[in-house]
Amino acid sequence: MKRVFTPIRKKTILVVDDDQLIIQAHREKLQRHGFKVEVASNHASALQKAAEEGVVLVLLDLCLPGMSGLEILKEIRAKFEANALPIIAFVNPYLSNLTRTATEAGANKCLTKADTSPGKLFDVVREHLALESSSAAQVEPEFQPELGALLLLHAPEILAKLRAGHQVLVRTAEEEAQRAELRGMHRQVRSLAVAGLAGLGKISQMANAFEALLIELHAKPKKITPSVLRTAAQAIDSLASLLEQASKSHSDAPPAPQILVLDDEIISRETICAALEKAGLAGVSMDDSLAAQRELEQQHFDLIFLDVEMPGLSGFELCKKIREMPINRTTPVVFVTAHADFGSRAQSALSGGNDFITKPFLSGELVVKALACLFKERPRATIGFSVAPAPTVEEVELAGSSGN
Repeated sequence: MKRVFTPIRKKTILVVDDDQLIIQAHREKLQRHGFKVEVASNHASALQKAAEEGVVLVLLDLCLPGMSGLEILKEIRAKFEANALPIIAFVNPYLSNLTRTATEAGANKCLTKADTSPGKLFDVVREHLALESSSAAQVEPEFQPELGALLLLHAPEILAKLRAGHQVLVRTAEEEAQRAELRGMHRQVRSLAVAGLAGLGKISQMANAFEALLIELHAKPKKITPSVLRTAAQAIDSLASLLEQASKSHSDAPPAPQILVLDDEIISRETICAALEKAGLAGVSMDDSLAAQRELEQQHFDLIFLDVEMPGLSGFELCKKIREMPINRTTPVVFVTAHADFGSRAQSALSGGNDFITKPFLSGELVVKALACLFKERPRATIGFSVAPAPTVEEVELAGSSGN
């Protein structure tokens, strides 16, 4: 039988996070149910406060900029009896390896912020503290408009800082400077990752995917290539467009997109499809360009990933034919190519391609690229936020060479 929670003094829940909006929302909910809430925003403070008397549970964000939430989790577990202190971890949905590692390190539960309202979080807290069931609502409609209004209010500042950080990344090759900008961009993006709680699913999806890419680049700055820089710029543009749509109350529930992945190499196809699955997207996998041509003449797709070098029709040749098909004439085509030379990129544009991604690619880059293509308005409407176009290949390369 679950015990009834009737404390003589308030029990403490420790929140390890630096997202003030989310901290405030969860603090209010937990305090209404009689808990005291302590907040730690850095490694040392988290360990110190976790050791204090009265702490009964820890809420830990594993994706804090500039620190390792996983290391904090491991150190807390090393200092306490194995399961004496429940730890609920917030994770990025695109970092499945981190979720798995956190569970192995002792996290009792892994949640995503975009799917966890204050009411839902309290239900999880109650479950892990074996409290008596209550009538706490799973959905709290009053929280949505407040959060949405705050996100839109701060959107211009967030976007400006993202653009400024991106420009520094384009112009510098010094790893510590790159890491500093990536941390700054990460802080801005994670402010938008909770947009799903305000009913803004597309913004949340793009922000979470972009956050995962930034975390990956912070760990390995050598992965910052012209292709990655262009994809990052497109992610910022996409967020700006989605925020403007949200300000005009546009629908945020599109049908499931149809995506074609065409590559004669099975490993490449499987890698692309696996990356898409992280975003909840399903790709139709094909290895024959002639068969794909027949399929494209009959079936509309919302996005096409197209290998360049294939037997039968090359990717460039097939793309030219796609542009003559009424059903897929305007479908975005992203070339997946091992060629990074300007001639190949120019040919991709001349054949009707919309974009390219260079092999070997980061799975996070491919997800961001896919979402940017799917979320882009066609034709693009004039929007209130300042949305600079993504830099051209030549602009990225020239800027990158000037910083070396």
